[in-house]
Amino acid sequence: MKLVLFGLVLALAGGAWPAWSAEEGLFGVLQLRPEHAAEGRAMGLNVAVLAVAWDRFEPRAGEFDAGYIAQLAAQKSAFRRAGYRLQLDPGIQYAPVWVAALPQGRYRNQYGEEFAGGGPGERLPNVVFNAQVRARIAVYFHELFRQLGSDWDFVRLGGGKFGELNYPRPRQGSHGNCYWAFDDLAQGKAPGLPEAIPPCPVPGWVPGTPSENHQSAARFAEWYLNALNAYQDWQIATVRRDFSGEVCLLYGSWGIRPGELPAAIAGDLGGATPPEHNGEIQQGYDWARMIGGITDSRAIVYCTWIDGTLQNRELGDDTVSDPLRWSPVHWQASLARQNPLHPRVWGENTGQNDLKTLRLVFEQIRRYDLMGVLWAFDSDLRADPNPRGWATWADLAAAIAERQQLVERAAPGVSQSAPTGRAPATGGSGSGMR
Repeated sequence: MKLVLFGLVLALAGGAWPAWSAEEGLFGVLQLRPEHAAEGRAMGLNVAVLAVAWDRFEPRAGEFDAGYIAQLAAQKSAFRRAGYRLQLDPGIQYAPVWVAALPQGRYRNQYGEEFAGGGPGERLPNVVFNAQVRARIAVYFHELFRQLGSDWDFVRLGGGKFGELNYPRPRQGSHGNCYWAFDDLAQGKAPGLPEAIPPCPVPGWVPGTPSENHQSAARFAEWYLNALNAYQDWQIATVRRDFSGEVCLLYGSWGIRPGELPAAIAGDLGGATPPEHNGEIQQGYDWARMIGGITDSRAIVYCTWIDGTLQNRELGDDTVSDPLRWSPVHWQASLARQNPLHPRVWGENTGQNDLKTLRLVFEQIRRYDLMGVLWAFDSDLRADPNPRGWATWADLAAAIAERQQLVERAAPGVSQSAPTGRAPATGGSGSGMR
């Protein structure tokens, strides 16, 4: 009875459903422990994330922790034996302190402050503008695949806060509207920029300063956002030296929508517009640029906010034609369809979500033909006591089971244990750790 009621709620919420895609049905739980692997498989999970922390893997430059690597290898083997497809999370968001200690190793904002970081999932060095930092990431990537193998099905890429693609948060201390492109490398005061990134075209110009026809603001914004896009491209190219499988490009937050960047430029990036208030522009959440620029045929658009905000009509409404109102996954899926490669879309929820939100997520999986979901987090699903009413393992199992029933009705005889027509990648995965 529970499965029937679940489907009824979704049908009422989403209207007429399109047919389920029979090609993919990839489900997992973030921070799943190996001892729960068999239980997870029994409930329909088929993807596990192995989350690595860079600072534990390489605590000192060129020195790799054999004990930690053995622990990771054992976890990988346990999940593989249980029948999971594997997603690797490299954990750049947990960079060792020695990386940030490199010359110009920290981001700097227009106030002359270095990015403090330090919070969970945001221990970040200057990955966008520092070629030396990039070189250390390249060494780390290579060592990951050398030590743990390249037989992953997916690798997660983003390399910013929470493992997503972004600049640091727009507020530090008493300062807001922070842009993180004022270190000596970015400003052209010292050599050492990555090859694909030119120095700031308006050196010394500070966001919020009036400029003739707003040209300084326009040139700065274009350069700033293009630099982050170049970092995305560099990550893909670097991982491709050791891994030929599918890469998940992690895109978080609401995203800059049509017309919003020109409006911010018209205010000389002074912080007065809604996407500046929310930090979308300062953090570089320009998904039209990033998704539109994907040229790798094995890249997946990975939304880390599938649960955002269809149910809250004040923030988002997927039933209207205005992309300013669409949920993040609707916006990202529409951009993926516009890219000539038509990359597939996957993702995860934010965590600490209730049954109503679980239902919303599965509605979005159907609505936008997503590959599935990696649910955040195992500890939420197992909360006992559960005073906030978070979704449980039983709730997730019921949703996956109903999804499978609907697929089988649409395409009798199709099994989701291995995606139809697409063999698991072998070659060379929100993150698992935030």
